[in-house]
Amino acid sequence: MNRLLNARSDRYAGWTVYVVSIALTLVACAVAVVLRLFSTTDLPFQTFAALIGVIITAIITGVLLKGQSRAERRQKEQAEIFKEKLATYNRFLDALRRYVTEPNARTKKEVIFHSMAIRMHSGADVIDALDDHIIRLIKETGGKDANEEVAALVESLNAIACIFARELYGDTSVSANSLKEFVVAINGALDETSEEEKLSDAASDEKEDKEAASRGVAVTGWQEKLDSLQKQGWRYMPADDAFSLQSDASPVVISVYRKNGKYVVQAAKGDDSEFSQRLKNEFKGSRRYGTWWRELPIGSYGVNQGQLLTTLPSNDRARASVIKWIDKLLNTIN
Repeated sequence: MNRLLNARSDRYAGWTVYVVSIALTLVACAVAVVLRLFSTTDLPFQTFAALIGVIITAIITGVLLKGQSRAERRQKEQAEIFKEKLATYNRFLDALRRYVTEPNARTKKEVIFHSMAIRMHSGADVIDALDDHIIRLIKETGGKDANEEVAALVESLNAIACIFARELYGDTSVSANSLKEFVVAINGALDETSEEEKLSDAASDEKEDKEAASRGVAVTGWQEKLDSLQKQGWRYMPADDAFSLQSDASPVVISVYRKNGKYVVQAAKGDDSEFSQRLKNEFKGSRRYGTWWRELPIGSYGVNQGQLLTTLPSNDRARASVIKWIDKLLNTIN
């Protein structure tokens, strides 16, 4: 209310100044005309002419300054609105981040609350577009397929960011097109098992091997297994404390080698993140892009560093563990 009264007072004061200035100018002009008609000298006329010029200059300056002050006020108001919109959008994105990383009733309510705040700064078309992407995020976060969830997350967040960019900066060049390559990169990011999970996996592996041994499961000889793999089209390629299996009929490479002080079994298929994700879903372990790996417990079975290839032919327990994982991976690949 005070701001409105002050604005009216300033407006009335401005009009009063203009009226007085115009009246004085008219009076000065009349006096100058009279002096010009009835005076024989040029000095009074020149004096009043100069006075008229000063008054006119003052009026023009006042008009320009008033227009400038209006522009400055309008610019200041727009800057305040921009800052408030930016803060509102940032608060919304922060609430959305909390919900995506920890979806529950509380974080969902925060998203709803901040979505309502955005309605104060946006038009109906913007609100409708935002609602579509927010609803998609809420529906698809926590889905069964990790790759589909990441794709929905990336595309929806990108679309929301593009909407905010157009609203804040008027940038109409941005778009919410499919970010396939970005999704592939995110899906291929390192997904490594924690130390606690590795210990749990090793214990499960050892228990499985022990049960197999107690049932008297026959352990295939190492050379016999290699001959069988060769008949299936797999080439055995030994290396320094490691070996790999490759086939012309399959793009997958299976390896056993030492990594970070532990022997691991690995399957790699280029940059195919769906392949490594499928293996991780089925066998746990770690993955990155098209590569999946899991630690083997054979170090506990008497296989020491540098002795993998020499120990497998004679160590039944270690050989059974390695062959078990080779067979599991071959069954999955086939």
